[in-house]
Amino acid sequence: MSTYSRPELARMRLLCSAAILVSSFPLATLAQEITVLDTIVVEGEEGEGLTEASTSISDDDIMMKSGGDVADAIRATPGAFTRTPSDNPGVSVNIRGMQGVGRVNTMIEGVPQTFRNMSGHAGSFDDQVFIDPSLLAGADISRGAVSGAAGLGALSGAANLRLIDVDDVLLEGKDTGGMVRVQAGDNGSTYNTLVSGAMRRENFSGVIALSGYEQGDYHGGTSGTVTLEGGMQDVEFDNADDTKSERDADAQSGMVRLHFTPTDDSTFDVLGLWGQTDFLANSSSGYYWETEKKLIKGDYRYNPSELVDLEISAYFQKDNVYFPGSDDQSSSSFNGRDGTDTGYGVNIANTSHYDFGTAQLELSYGGVFQQDEFDGNAQSGGNASGTLKKYGLFVDSTFETGAFDFGLGLRYDGYKVSGVTEATAAGSGDCPADATDGRCIDAKASRSDGEVLPSISLGYRPMENLRVYASYAETMRAPTASEVFYPGGHSFSGSVSPSSQNLDLEAEYSDTYEIGLTYEAAGVFTFGDSLSLSANVFRSEIENYVVYGFDPSGTAGGIWYNTDGTTAMDGVELSVGYENDLFYADLSFTKADTEQPFSLYAGIGNDIGRLPDDFGSLDVGVKLLDGDLILGSRVRYVGDSVLAFFDEANSWQVPSYVLVDLYGSYKVNDGLEVFANVTNVGDTLYFEANTGIGDLGAESFGQGREINVGATWRF
Repeated sequence: MSTYSRPELARMRLLCSAAILVSSFPLATLAQEITVLDTIVVEGEEGEGLTEASTSISDDDIMMKSGGDVADAIRATPGAFTRTPSDNPGVSVNIRGMQGVGRVNTMIEGVPQTFRNMSGHAGSFDDQVFIDPSLLAGADISRGAVSGAAGLGALSGAANLRLIDVDDVLLEGKDTGGMVRVQAGDNGSTYNTLVSGAMRRENFSGVIALSGYEQGDYHGGTSGTVTLEGGMQDVEFDNADDTKSERDADAQSGMVRLHFTPTDDSTFDVLGLWGQTDFLANSSSGYYWETEKKLIKGDYRYNPSELVDLEISAYFQKDNVYFPGSDDQSSSSFNGRDGTDTGYGVNIANTSHYDFGTAQLELSYGGVFQQDEFDGNAQSGGNASGTLKKYGLFVDSTFETGAFDFGLGLRYDGYKVSGVTEATAAGSGDCPADATDGRCIDAKASRSDGEVLPSISLGYRPMENLRVYASYAETMRAPTASEVFYPGGHSFSGSVSPSSQNLDLEAEYSDTYEIGLTYEAAGVFTFGDSLSLSANVFRSEIENYVVYGFDPSGTAGGIWYNTDGTTAMDGVELSVGYENDLFYADLSFTKADTEQPFSLYAGIGNDIGRLPDDFGSLDVGVKLLDGDLILGSRVRYVGDSVLAFFDEANSWQVPSYVLVDLYGSYKVNDGLEVFANVTNVGDTLYFEANTGIGDLGAESFGQGREINVGATWRF
């Protein structure tokens, strides 16, 4: 039997993909005269998936139904979850059991969010997004391989958080106006406010917004008991004394968006976002955090014809983290931490549409470059100073003829990771006591690689409203500087030695297979109603999965290394929606097996992020008074899960739980809407899935019953 290296396989895939692409176009059809249609402006989503495995979250899903909890809104979608320590307001998205170090490309308006800060025994290298929920208009989640620039380095999917825009603020028919939103809760969600203004002119529109929120201690549920089995011993809780979970966070944010239309076929948009989020993370970290964000992005689009739809985007962002110290925090070794994560990138893409009469072709192609650099001081601990540069070229094609559609994609993803391999603490050896950042950098190193990644999909419509499909895609996740140049978990002085580093760490690769169907129809039971259904089965086979542990080759100390063999993850994702003039219902369900390998000291600085065995939600509601009054209820189900601790044998089994929420809104007039929700109506006691070992040690349960009330006023 012949064997091939990954580069040889890449070349073979490239040749095969090209052959398939050429053979897929009927020559007789291509010989026909091409019809170029009138220009159609299409608003696309950042990070569109290669299949139908995608979900959109609305502003109402976040504010009205979830009480401003972005993580809860994400967990109500198929295949997506979050890691949410109770004392950390950051959002870490998990898609199909994958999270952290870029496996999921989490974005704000298409800008990758790469901030990480390992801190404390319950910390992790998860990508953390600090965003005020009042600034969000929704989110788009794509599961599996993702096309275009958003797919660069993403192993299992992408989540794009969308910010509010002009139409979210202005009343219908108005060209100038404002919006004020206030919300408050009685169990930890102290307040959330938003003040915004917008205007629209012939060739210009813009919006500016300021927001802030505060979170405090909350009570866990008091109804029932929770038993965590396994671990060193079974642990049972009843919360009879109604203990509080410690949480202390506040944030202030702002944003501005400007849209220019210099010509009929071109647009130019500018986005600015800034904010500060401070919180005490005693159970998950032991420290008081101060974080700052600054982001600016520009988008240019030129769309004069069906053959030219050119988009150019560029961004720059900076995330800072400080550990100033606090009398309330439980640790002090890393007081004075000062780290900066700087990112910038540019991408260019063009989309062409061809009409061959009985067949249509859409062709998208472009390139992307992104850089993420972390620079820390002597108190950075386990956070390595280094840079990851990612770059890629991509082409995606969709050919439709009759009831069939055929998609073929090819991309090249490359990377270069560099970082500090040796550093001397200030005042030691030849390093002066007043050295910059408290240390002297003695040596650096780098490594680079790249891969050709094909994708293919085939769809068939046996009837107008039904589409069945199958797909195959390869994705790659570059190793981060955090993993390659890991300085060790107890780097207290700022000195760095190569003992915990792995300059041979390779990228992770995933082969993902999917089959599924979508169904959309109107007028199913009554005039004007709608029914939608989406079902998807996936299997991902991952090579070189990265874990933390002792070097298999015998190097002393713990390093991040590639596991042998294949790590398989599979699952079923289902969503069903129905709506008519009086009633609506939405069902989401996921059954997944995402048992990736345990790291050494799993859960202690390297949480594994396994999804629960199954999870889902049912949202039902009625629309009264011509739709001005909405009353609804949401049932959230989370199946059995694992709380990682050291290894499989010592980890705890977290039991399933069911939570019931109530919500409603009333449109008083065209400008004023009031809303309210009650989360966890039964005040059920539960331990939240995928939250981390810190919450167990602090006995921080899931949030008990909370009543939220709010109002939105547009003028």
